[in-house]
Amino acid sequence: MRTIRSWRRRVALVLLVAAMAGSVAKGSSPRGVAVLYPETTPPYRAVFAEILSGIQQRLAPAHAVRSYPLGESPETAELRRWLDQQAPAVVITLGRGPTEAYEATGRKTPQVIGALDVSPQTRPFATGVGLAVDPGLLFATLQLLAPEKRRVWVVYNPDRDRWLVERAKAAAAALHLTLLPLEAPDLRTAAQQFLYILRTADPETDALWLVADSGVVDPEAILPVIIEQSWNRRLWVFSGSLLHVKHGVLFALYPDNNRWGQRLAELALRVMDDPAARTDIELLRAVKRALNLRVAFHLNLAVTTEIERQFDLVLPP
Repeated sequence: MRTIRSWRRRVALVLLVAAMAGSVAKGSSPRGVAVLYPETTPPYRAVFAEILSGIQQRLAPAHAVRSYPLGESPETAELRRWLDQQAPAVVITLGRGPTEAYEATGRKTPQVIGALDVSPQTRPFATGVGLAVDPGLLFATLQLLAPEKRRVWVVYNPDRDRWLVERAKAAAAALHLTLLPLEAPDLRTAAQQFLYILRTADPETDALWLVADSGVVDPEAILPVIIEQSWNRRLWVFSGSLLHVKHGVLFALYPDNNRWGQRLAELALRVMDDPAARTDIELLRAVKRALNLRVAFHLNLAVTTEIERQFDLVLPP
């Protein structure tokens, strides 16, 4: 109970600081940053509080940070008036609702997007950090645990993640790995591709990478089959989703929300310095590591104390 109260106090403190920053008087520094974030419920409320905290840490006190929570159906005119009053140099939008709400205002203030599944492929002229974890970091973790692995399979939607696979190919080659990508424009094709991999991959040299948030790994129809079949064949599976680890994937990289916020703030500073500078949606590099010990033991992976220290979250066997 004390832990819950402490967590609530920390979240309330972060939101209070953000709200106080948002109450800065009209006419203050024109190089302020507005942050639009969604009003939501636990546990997502804590996620956005941590991102806000990271933004504050990186920008304050040199730049005023003014935050504005948005409900499910925000009033465009009200938001536009608030932005007119604050006159920020940059607007950071967190999540789909705030991003779409800001764009509906028609304002031309530079925008930095975070906490949303966006990419250079879906938003070619946007600035921000998407949900896709840097494949190079995933592959480096794979080699930390199993340097004998040589091939990595992945199923992806070409309409959404072709850009990610292209970057993954380069990252794999740099680590002397071979990437084996299979296209799946719909869930039916994805199921067929995963079944093919689960039948033909060599557990000694191969591993399966699950691309998170791609619409390919259905949590009810596809993920349970992957978990069961990979367990039976002792095939290594890793992911960019913490949820997948909790369901039975060996390891995953997942967002470090505070550092994610700091990176969004750094991009905002870059835009302030040069609003015309061309930037893209970045891969997520502010991450933590999670390891499922039950799966590790099943795969006969010797998890030493030194290896365990490399992970921020270790699920017990």
